[in-house]
Amino acid sequence: MFRDVAAVCFDLYGTLIRIRTDEEDLTRLWKPLCYFYAYQGAAFDSPEALRTAYRQAVEAEEAAARRRSNRDLVEIRLETVFDSLFRRKGVSPPAALIQTVGQMFRACSTDWAEAYPGAAALLEDLRAAGKGVYLLSNAQRVFTQPELEMTGLLDRFDAIRISSDWGVKKPDPAYFRTLLDRLQLPPHQVLMVGNSARDDIAPARALGLRTCYLNTDAEPVCPACDLALEGADYAALRRALLG
Repeated sequence: MFRDVAAVCFDLYGTLIRIRTDEEDLTRLWKPLCYFYAYQGAAFDSPEALRTAYRQAVEAEEAAARRRSNRDLVEIRLETVFDSLFRRKGVSPPAALIQTVGQMFRACSTDWAEAYPGAAALLEDLRAAGKGVYLLSNAQRVFTQPELEMTGLLDRFDAIRISSDWGVKKPDPAYFRTLLDRLQLPPHQVLMVGNSARDDIAPARALGLRTCYLNTDAEPVCPACDLALEGADYAALRRALLG
């Protein structure tokens, strides 16, 4: 079905990594983070106060990014947010501390994060068959790279795109073009694999790419696409690409 596809572009979360996070929980996330900031001399009055300050900082960074870029679908770097929370308390944090805070933020908010069974093997099989394998993810470098390392996926790609590095995110076609411009392939020779009709499938189809929808969230309606699979059915995807 996709024998003529030369490059396969994967979404990450819900496509290759199964994950669930909760960034609202005061006890599990904001209380330990509040203590950690206080340990570094940046004390907030309460976990609620830190969460509110975080939300305000995110909104301010996103508004500034939209003004600079004249885009609606911007992606900020959360490191700038964590840094600003220190600075509003008079603390100038080193870069290593910001990395630690970012990873602590993710660790405390995560219920689970693991590669779907067979994900790494699929990527390796595609590369062994001469297919280019690429990642295009709406994500944050500060904790997505450690999650790629943890799940054994980091070295399985020919190139990785993480939206926080580029300031734009799916479904903006400009984000897709950051990768397509590198590939220099006819659109019909590129396959987009993802679990989001809005972020992955619709914009890829609009650009002329082939599309494979993985319904890992048990959505009742399937989007228009070239191939729709229930769950992370890598065996069926492998057959469609390699026979």
